[in-house]
Amino acid sequence: MRAVVTGAAGFVGSHLVEALCGRGDAVACVERPGASRRWVADFPIEWHAVGLDDVGALARICGGAQVVYHLAGLTEALHPRDFYAVNTLGTAQVLRAAAVHGAWAPRVVLASSIAALGPCRNGDFLAPDTVPFPISHYGESKLLAEAVVHGYADRVPGTVLRFPSIYGPRERAILILFKLVRRGVAVTIGRWNREVSLLYVKDATEAFLAAGTHPAAVGRTYCVAHPDPVTWEQFASAVGRALGRTPHLISLPVSVAQAMALVIELTAKLRHRTAVLNRERVREVTQERWVCDPSRAMAELGLHPAFDVESGIAETASWYREQRWL
Repeated sequence: MRAVVTGAAGFVGSHLVEALCGRGDAVACVERPGASRRWVADFPIEWHAVGLDDVGALARICGGAQVVYHLAGLTEALHPRDFYAVNTLGTAQVLRAAAVHGAWAPRVVLASSIAALGPCRNGDFLAPDTVPFPISHYGESKLLAEAVVHGYADRVPGTVLRFPSIYGPRERAILILFKLVRRGVAVTIGRWNREVSLLYVKDATEAFLAAGTHPAAVGRTYCVAHPDPVTWEQFASAVGRALGRTPHLISLPVSVAQAMALVIELTAKLRHRTAVLNRERVREVTQERWVCDPSRAMAELGLHPAFDVESGIAETASWYREQRWL
């Protein structure tokens, strides 16, 4: 099978490329010019540093492919419009490129997010049919990207996968928590008993592989997560057990975090850089529940995540140590 992966050099994309090459697929990687090939350099791949702006180049790369895994996107941006330019319009470019091939158009699997739905309301779970109320530009840009996939349904077979936070080897954001816990502390914004769905990166990879080949996946939208949600307190405690520490849990008041985020935003704009923390992000992370229902994916695609938080964190910690990131 020939597969195209956009965002192939990133955290999740590189794991997917590794799995595709491991099963013998011919893999074409699409990345922005200048992107590092660190995690995929040893695999037998085609490398195309064309980004998402050149539909003609994307169409040529998609030629002969059975599936396009579209993972390229922004989770942080200097301006809100950048989310829509990359996450929404970039998805439209990929679908246009696939549609060029008519009856031989490849299946497109979109990596979306439960941010497209917004947080849980009235105690409900987030499900594929939940009425969406995104609370950030990132979430709205992902929801619009999903609409693009559905809009091309008569020309391109498509599947939408909505993921929660994905963690595992090569991921740097959660590394901050690991480093703090190693020093005996853990910090969050707001309450530690906020409940979330999570997914280990190897389980996310299995979801992509299933969505790219299973006949039932065409035209469908799935929430993909480990079926057992956790609180952030449970997550921090699991990190502590993996590192042999019992962290002291610190809660930063939301009002203080919002003030800090404003300062960070203004400073980042002056330096023309993306902010590591912004007010929208604070609003998202402080919601009481981001818990989704993965039952449709489990029933239709046969997905059964193999890594709970305990085993996923243990493997992540081991990798961090091997790479001397900890």
